[in-house]
Amino acid sequence: MYSFYSLFKTQSHRFSLKRASIHCLPLFLIITVFLACTNSEDFANPLDSDNLRTAGSPEGLTLYPGDQQVRVAWTDIGQEGIKAYRIYRRSIANSDEPFELVGTVDAPASEFVDTQNIENDRKDSLGRVLAYEYRISYVDINDVETPDPSNPPSISEEPIQVWQTVAGTPSIPPALPVVTLGTPADLTVKLFWENYDFPHDFSLFRIYIARDEGTGKELAFRRVAEIKRDQLYYFDVNFQEDGESKVYRVAAVDEFGVEAITTISAISPHLPPAPPKNVTVIYAARSFFNNKYDAIISWTANTERDLAGYQIYTKDAEGNLLPRQSAGPRDNGLTIPGEDPILIGQQLVTRSYFITAFDDTPGPDGKRDESEMVEAQALN
Repeated sequence: MYSFYSLFKTQSHRFSLKRASIHCLPLFLIITVFLACTNSEDFANPLDSDNLRTAGSPEGLTLYPGDQQVRVAWTDIGQEGIKAYRIYRRSIANSDEPFELVGTVDAPASEFVDTQNIENDRKDSLGRVLAYEYRISYVDINDVETPDPSNPPSISEEPIQVWQTVAGTPSIPPALPVVTLGTPADLTVKLFWENYDFPHDFSLFRIYIARDEGTGKELAFRRVAEIKRDQLYYFDVNFQEDGESKVYRVAAVDEFGVEAITTISAISPHLPPAPPKNVTVIYAARSFFNNKYDAIISWTANTERDLAGYQIYTKDAEGNLLPRQSAGPRDNGLTIPGEDPILIGQQLVTRSYFITAFDDTPGPDGKRDESEMVEAQALN
């Protein structure tokens, strides 16, 4: 007879570990070191009851505690043969308490909201935060449940087996941050949430960021910062070019880990680089027999990551601006050889030189983004 459980069994002798509870950290570290020495085959199939990471339980187990509820989420890989998922819970207030079934959802599914006898803001007599601990299993089309709750993986037997668990403490979420965008700056997005109304159990702010490629796919958020209550802003300077789009989640977090999340989108603005600094020119005469000279131009290099180069300009006798040589983004000087003076009125004068910095992304008008023009100061 076809068995979904048998389908995922392998012949090798393995054990599993995803995460131990917060009361088993030393054991977790020992097992982690042991796992580092195992074969990658032992991790190939997450739904195999002998898998070293999962014991066969679905991956991606994540909790989102709220007001007298916990949203339990996991990764549904769309595997044929899965009929349902079962969700188990116990209170960490008593580590000897058995896990109890609190819900079953039919596949395909990737979350369950637990509202059964959930209490907020739980602490013990010493003021330590108490949590609810969750684990999940799957049931195949033959009604075989993996992991088996009647014979759960045990850390006291060989091979060591640990059923994946995660813990969380429900609480009334803090107030939502009101997030605004600051003044545009080159390769920078500025987020502010001023005048935030702090609850008594406030802990910190968290920042999550996802790149928005415009493909319509689910965004992959990553946590990038945790911010104390006295800082009501975050500057994202991790842009490589103008026009990059990102989505931000600014979360206010209470002492129980419950988040109130505000989402906002922003695009790195189409702004030119800063103008070059300390721009100078030396007029080096080439000969006693004519008026030709070399223009030795130097500047302090810019630091923008999207810098594409520098453009040199001069003016003719009528004051018209003329483009001349360009330089690369890492250059901080160049020489224009064999220049001739220009005749203004009845007098021959050396030319004036100007420089701009430009980036690698055209502006909204399709033209090159150039900085303000800076005139080179003569050193002789």
